[in-house]
Amino acid sequence: MNIQIFGTKKCNDTKKAERFFKERGIKYQFIDMKEKGMSKGEFTSVVQANGGL
Repeated sequence: MNIQIFGTKKCNDTKKAERFFKERGIKYQFIDMKEKGMSKGEFTSVVQANGGL
């Protein structure tokens, strides 16, 4: 499973998510939305996972 966290470095919810996965030894990838943003494919994947727009 490939877990990606989209957020910002200063966001408390992002920090909580990172801590959750670190404490459980689960690998994840952090994407800083201020630096990179989402590609069209990533956005489409998130929309589909959440039931559409």
